[in-house]
Amino acid sequence: MKRIRTFTAAVALAMVMAGGLTLGVAPAEAGGKKGGGNAQEAICAYLLQVITYEYVNPLIKQTATQLYLSYGCDPSKLPS
Repeated sequence: MKRIRTFTAAVALAMVMAGGLTLGVAPAEAGGKKGGGNAQEAICAYLLQVITYEYVNPLIKQTATQLYLSYGCDPSKLPS
């Protein structure tokens, strides 16, 4: 039962992160560059912070790593 709760919490967090990234990127791409940074770099940096966080859940780390690679971020920055 505990495993199901942990998995459900991890899936819910991954969905919230993906939704937030999706909603956060859409206006940035629509508005173009107005002196701000690159949205792609911001996503990669955020996901890298999640991946390298010391106390991250293994499932969340795996999901963040998959997102990191699917967004085309630099795989050489991932911890080995």
